[in-house]
This record gives sequence, C-alpha cells and structure tokens, in this order.
Amino acid sequence: MSARADAMARTRQQIIEAAADRVRLSAEPLALMDIAARAAVSRATLYRHFGSVTDLLDAVAADLLARARYDQLLAALELPDPADALRQVILVGTGIWAADPVLVRNFTSLAAAQPEVLPVVAQRERGRLAAMERLAARLGQAGRLRSGLTPDGAVDLLLVITAFAAWDELVVSRNRTEAEATAIITDLAITAVVAAP
Repeated sequence: MSARADAMARTRQQIIEAAADRVRLSAEPLALMDIAARAAVSRATLYRHFGSVTDLLDAVAADLLARARYDQLLAALELPDPADALRQVILVGTGIWAADPVLVRNFTSLAAAQPEVLPVVAQRERGRLAAMERLAARLGQAGRLRSGLTPDGAVDLLLVITAFAAWDELVVSRNRTEAEATAIITDLAITAVVAAP
C-alpha cells in the first residue's frame, strides 16, 4: 500500500473512531461538522471519505462487525446441524453486541432521533431477518421444528427472542452478565423453535 493510501486509510479510521466515540457518549443526533472537529480533520477531508451521516454511521457499524468477527456468524450459519447453527449464530450475534454494548444501545436509540440512521439499522435488521429465515427453513427441512410450528412462525419467535432489546434488557434491567443474558436468549430460542430430541 502506498504511503498516500495508508494515510487515507488512517484518516478514514480516525473519523470512524471519532464518530463511534460520539455515539457512545450520547444518542443525540450528530452532525458531520462535530465529527470532523472530534477527528481533528477538515470538513473537506471528512466529506472526501463520507458524503453523509448515513455513510459515516454505516462505516461505524461495519467497523463494529469487523472487530467482533462477523465472519464467524456467517460461518455458523453453515454448520451441518441446523440446531447447532442456530445456537452458534446466537452466540456470535450476541458477542457482537457484547463487543461494544454502549455503542449498539446508543446507535439503536439514535435511529429514533435521526432519520439518516434508519437505513443503517434497517440494513442490519434485514441481515438478521435473512439469517433467521435461513435457520428456520433449515430446521423445517430437517424435521427439527417444534411440533405445530411453521418456518414462518419460527422466524417470528426468533426475531423477538434474539432482538438486541431483549438481550440488553437482561443486562441492564435484570443485572445479568453479558454471558448470562446470552445463555438465557440462546436457551429460550432453542426451546421455542427446536423439537426436543
């Protein structure tokens, strides 16, 4: 990588980290000028990397996924046993939240206050939906769904059970450790949708 490209990558990461730090501090709407000041870059430099708040926050979300090893979640989806796949997807997914829960919590809240954040959150939720649809379909094909439960019904249950809000409620309001919250969510999901052996 050339020195110029390396400097550009460092500046981009500096801006992403400044935005993430700002979101961790508050779920109040953010402005690109504020992030430029926090990152100690000019407005022109920031706009060279990110044309909008949506672009910047999409990069913040992608950075979190990369740090939390999102690739492991994709690998878990392909485990041969669909019940094991579901268990591992939940473990890895909640691990992403546990990697930076304040950022995830404020990011989610920010979506309610700043419309530019909605596409970023919606894209991540579409990914979660696709994963749950795939897992429910695999469970159905393997005859592993709980009796009377359709794949579509399993998706409904899994979306509710595996939502960040459910996990975060256990951590914040019930004073469970992140590992305890993950275990509760995982056990509940398996009990709700997987047929007993």
